[in-house]
Amino acid sequence: MKKPTALWTLTLVVSLSCSAVAGEHASRSGQFLNPVLAARMQAPPQASQAKPTTWSSRAEYDAYMAFVKEAPAKLIPLAEAFLQKYPNSFMKNDVEVRLMSAYAQTNDMAKATDTARKLLDSDPDNLDALAFLSYVFPFTFKDSDANKAAELTRAAGDARHGLDVLQKLQKPANVTDAQFEAYVKPKRALFNSTAGFVALQNKDYANAVPNLKAAVADNPSDIYAFYRLGLADLYSTPPDYNNAIWNMARAVALAQANNDPSAGDINNFLKQAYISYHGTDTGLTDIIALAKSSPTPPDGFKVDQMKEPEKTGNNSIDAFNTLTFPLKLGGVTAQKQWDAVKGQPISGLGGTVTSVDKGTDPDTYVLHIAVLPATEAAEGYDIELKDATQPNVKNLQKGDSVLFKGTLDSYVATPTFVLTLVGEVTSDLPDKPPTKPRTPVHRPTHKPE
Repeated sequence: MKKPTALWTLTLVVSLSCSAVAGEHASRSGQFLNPVLAARMQAPPQASQAKPTTWSSRAEYDAYMAFVKEAPAKLIPLAEAFLQKYPNSFMKNDVEVRLMSAYAQTNDMAKATDTARKLLDSDPDNLDALAFLSYVFPFTFKDSDANKAAELTRAAGDARHGLDVLQKLQKPANVTDAQFEAYVKPKRALFNSTAGFVALQNKDYANAVPNLKAAVADNPSDIYAFYRLGLADLYSTPPDYNNAIWNMARAVALAQANNDPSAGDINNFLKQAYISYHGTDTGLTDIIALAKSSPTPPDGFKVDQMKEPEKTGNNSIDAFNTLTFPLKLGGVTAQKQWDAVKGQPISGLGGTVTSVDKGTDPDTYVLHIAVLPATEAAEGYDIELKDATQPNVKNLQKGDSVLFKGTLDSYVATPTFVLTLVGEVTSDLPDKPPTKPRTPVHRPTHKPE
């Protein structure tokens, strides 16, 4: 099974350009460049570093003033020229921060990141550079990167170092408590959020949860931190369903209020997780409305676990519920049920095809089938059927009704329950492929049991 990286990163579910998203947020956040306040907050340089303390000439001053108020596109070449001509300027770090921000605002994230790294080479404790790198990493990281382990390690190091620098930062005498908090809290939230993101990618949920809790405490309006915290709660052992559902509901409420493009995808994922635990989507809208007004759940907040499904009279649905309900309860009950049924053959089930994909093995196809009406309505699936004997299954399309049989191979319980069978379709298969293109379906990604 694939891990839910696509949903974790939110390059993940938002279907946007990584650089465009990061650039947009960097542009409007104002967290990386507040020259007056930042200058007061920077840690003092190391005593061993002998640096100029004033302008070397009027020409240097004029070259600096020529770009400081320019828009990003005009600032970039002038700032680059300044650094080339005055590589030892006492304003070098200031210029590199401005250049980093300008590259981000023009969506050149590679050069923005490179500038941040150069800035840290000469000023390892520079909080603007550390905060910028922590901010953009979750948007630019790709699970498919060949060097992803090294990238995650480096991002975790940046975040930890940023937190250490903030911890040691002393409030200057000419800065008020409110100003100091306004400077520290957003950066501390970024560092904790990125540390939590890295832990989430590494499936280290025990460390992801406290980092992300700290992030949302400092920034209770962070959509992505709440969403990631919900994921960490959901995938913990055992899952913390109450906090998972609340935190994802908070993410949905914030995304909807801000017209964030991730709102629909996060809401769909939350709905699937909620139904998988609660049984129906009843009450979910009320939870989202409640989460809109508070970052923390009210005292005693609890989502009731599903009750045993009543008989429907539909043999396929009733058989599926009888088989899977104990597995959905988790714990010892689920383990006993799975020990009893794993590897056993089942037949007589039916459902609606949501998609057909080519399998990883030659001549293998994977059918995703919705057995339960609620699953079909949510465009999800209950069954993953691995078929290696029927080439014509490729001719099925979304909406086709099928009967099937197979051997129980595995299952996942979160965020939605899916049972995997190795088997075949027992109803008639079309001889030819569909005459019209299949409609793509959003499918959740699951964590292996």
